[in-house]
Order: sequence, then C-alpha cells, then structure tokens
Amino acid sequence: MSSPRLSFAGLVVLCAAATFALFAVAVYRDPSVLTAFPPPCVFRKATGIYCPGCGSTRALRALFAGDFFAALRYNPFSIAVLFALPTLFVLRRPQFRALYYRLAVVVCVVVLVFTVLRNVPHPTFDFLRPPTAASVSTSR
Repeated sequence: MSSPRLSFAGLVVLCAAATFALFAVAVYRDPSVLTAFPPPCVFRKATGIYCPGCGSTRALRALFAGDFFAALRYNPFSIAVLFALPTLFVLRRPQFRALYYRLAVVVCVVVLVFTVLRNVPHPTFDFLRPPTAASVSTSR
C-alpha cells in the first residue's frame, strides 16, 4: 500500500511532465511561442528587486531552445534546481529523512543568499541578475 505522500509526489511529477510535454508540443508546432512571452515578474514590478525566480521563464525558454549557456545567464539557480529535483524524490525515503531536512535548510539559506547577492548594486554580482532579452542570443 502506498503512502499519501508518494501519491502526491507522483501527481506533482505527472503534472510537471504534462506541462513540459504541452510546452514542447507548442514550441514544436509554432516556434514563435518562444518569443511571445515571458510575462513580467510580479514581485519585481511590486518591489523593484529581483526575486530568486526572476529570469526563470527566460532560462527555461532558452533551455528548451537548446541554449544551455543562455539559460544559465538568465537564472543559474533555477537551472540547478531543475536538475536537482530528482534527487529530492530519492531523499524523501525514510532512510534519508535526516539528510532531506538538512538539505532543505541548506537550500533555504542558498536561496536567501542568492536573492540578497543578486540585488547588491555592485559590478561583482552583475552575473547573478538576469540580463535583458536583447543582450543574450538564443540563436543556434
């Protein structure tokens, strides 16, 4: 008998896979979908600072277009999280529970540090802020 957490995790994975598949089909059928958006960041519009997710939509768009380095320039944290998600499902098993909670604390600290550093107005941290769409080429 499966636990409710596993079935919820399965539902999350299924929804993510369906969303990815629909986006891939939309891009395959009409590549102009890649330039029809991204929507503006509501948090940035409201506060004037970059959230940890600013640039994620453009990063995923660049990743789906096959431009991995442009994706990293838009939001390196979101790309790292995308590739780390399968690890989280493995660590949810009971034998890894303590490691899972420690990792959750580390991720929260990294998100806070990333958010603060990308908003520091110093040239050293410019690489953490998402560039404008015009400054990154997503052409192949």
